[in-house]
Amino acid sequence: MPYSIVKMVKKVKYLNKYFRMLKLGLQNAMEYRANFLLSIVSAIFPMVIQIFMWTAIYKNNKHLTIFGYTYAQMITYSIFAAIISKLVATGVEWEVANDIRDGGLNKFIVQPISYFLYRICCFMGQKVVQLIIFIILLIVIFAVIKFNFSLAIVPLKIILFIIAIILAMGLNLLIAFCVSIIAFWITEAWAMFMIINLLINVASGGVFPLDIFGDRVLQAVNLLPFKYIIYFPISIINGKIGYSEIIYGVVIQIGWIILLTIIARSVWSIGMKRYVAVGG
Repeated sequence: MPYSIVKMVKKVKYLNKYFRMLKLGLQNAMEYRANFLLSIVSAIFPMVIQIFMWTAIYKNNKHLTIFGYTYAQMITYSIFAAIISKLVATGVEWEVANDIRDGGLNKFIVQPISYFLYRICCFMGQKVVQLIIFIILLIVIFAVIKFNFSLAIVPLKIILFIIAIILAMGLNLLIAFCVSIIAFWITEAWAMFMIINLLINVASGGVFPLDIFGDRVLQAVNLLPFKYIIYFPISIINGKIGYSEIIYGVVIQIGWIILLTIIARSVWSIGMKRYVAVGG
């Protein structure tokens, strides 16, 4: 058999095993799709609180601009921030920490499977179903916003918004993977994960628009990848930024994804030198 054909067969087999992992993630998402819906429901309570809070602040004048946001833009931000926070959530740091602590990495040492690619494929498979549910929710939310607030919704910006969301999911996955590597050095890292996740959620604009924290904080956040997880995608749909800024933001998202991939793989290699293959 010619060498080129052998090489092609090996490549197909290599891609096929990761495609199976993608299917595994999709099957898990289908099995536990109610979990995502329940997590969306759990976001309703804080969302309603914010809506009431901002309605009270804008009560005297609905056309008032606060921190550069009109009432319609602020309500839109609050709704999307709550939902996107749930959509981009990964939980991968807990799973990786379990594998490190309990010896789940053992099978990846003896088998020709990249643990890093395994986690990415499972994540992508899980998010397919969630993304479909999100798009359905998106249509409903847009209809409500258009009816109640007469907010201008441009079809092209909706497409760019969805692209930014998909990139934000990948970006948040890589950040979570980098955070999870702490488990090589700290056996019980649960408390640290919770604190870091809370800080990341605030820094990404998951609680309030980053504009509220002032120019100095915003300038500092501009140097970090977090604002491109929640704040940036919502700014697209809110009409806060123009097309040139959107393209620039998407390029920055891709740049951070490449950089964090390199960092994650490098730090993972260092962590694996400390790994003791026990349990499993």
